[in-house]
Amino acid sequence: MEKVSEIFTGALLESLSRFELAVRTLASSGLRGEKRSRRKGGSSEYADHRGYTWGDDLRRLDWHALARLDALLIRLYAAEETLPLEVVIDTSASMDFGAPTKYVTAARVGCCLTQVGLLKGIPVLWRFAGEKLLEPVRLAARNDIARILRVLDEITPQGAGALGAALRRSAMHGPRRRSLVVLTDGYDREELRHALRAFRAVGTDVYLLLVLAPEETDPPLRGEFTLIDAESGRESALTLDRGTLRRYREHVDAFRSDWREFCRPSGIALIELSSNTEIGPALFRTLAEGGLIT
Repeated sequence: MEKVSEIFTGALLESLSRFELAVRTLASSGLRGEKRSRRKGGSSEYADHRGYTWGDDLRRLDWHALARLDALLIRLYAAEETLPLEVVIDTSASMDFGAPTKYVTAARVGCCLTQVGLLKGIPVLWRFAGEKLLEPVRLAARNDIARILRVLDEITPQGAGALGAALRRSAMHGPRRRSLVVLTDGYDREELRHALRAFRAVGTDVYLLLVLAPEETDPPLRGEFTLIDAESGRESALTLDRGTLRRYREHVDAFRSDWREFCRPSGIALIELSSNTEIGPALFRTLAEGGLIT
């Protein structure tokens, strides 16, 4: 099985330093960071320093500190607070499909967002929604990306969907305000939608990344098959001919359209990805267009 961490070379991690998370809502976490609060007043009040990161605005360099300490430091202000980012990934059996699998691609996208956040001083929390109950992973240091990669490499998607339960735990134990990224194929619709509505009701910014495999959206198969549901184990006999494939594609199109129609009025940012999406410029453009990075 392909590992999540395989592609995360030093060059890729370095390339992520030019991006910022473009989340819209700020938490009152008390931690200082890179995103600017919408609170009025106090924005010019000096509060702290942090180390310079490639891509930072040079106008915010503390030149006095550079002269005295020979160190590149960025000035932070009292009205600047970190935005906690929470990533919830679907680890149910249906995610173990595709090449690379939906799970691997979803995890890699989540790790890219995590690295962007960590480089800008934004804490990140990962939750795992699957059959096996795993403890959340909290990340805060710039080099913490290696910790979550080790965890993700050990996970094998299995069992029924558990996104609703994972999101309920998040609502009970997470910070009141945060940005939430949910990585899934969207099959656990009703329970997931109920949880997403609840987060939007309390002002959480929600980003739903829907990952489907090309074999799902446009299957190349023909003939007689026995299909086995990866989560329930139920078997179904199926004949795939031209008419059946046409009806199947219509069903998939309706499924995706249904998610769009749910997300748009709910204020949820929906980003659709294929599991064969490469981690590179095209993906980063898609994430920027979806309002996740700049």
